[in-house]
Amino acid sequence: MSDRPDPRGKICIYPGCERPAVPAHPQGGPQPAFCDLEEHNALRAHQERRRLQAMANTPDLKERP
Repeated sequence: MSDRPDPRGKICIYPGCERPAVPAHPQGGPQPAFCDLEEHNALRAHQERRRLQAMANTPDLKERP
């Protein structure tokens, strides 16, 4: 495993998003984990993960007798 940073930078951690995360503030601080889309934030990411988990745990209605 390499300790070198990814040359593309961080990718948004919102489920299914492939956009780059917002760059770090020029005066310092860590790089944000989400992209610049307003709806990609910690609360909505949590809700989306829960929604996806619920869908994965729900049996397909077509498979029922």
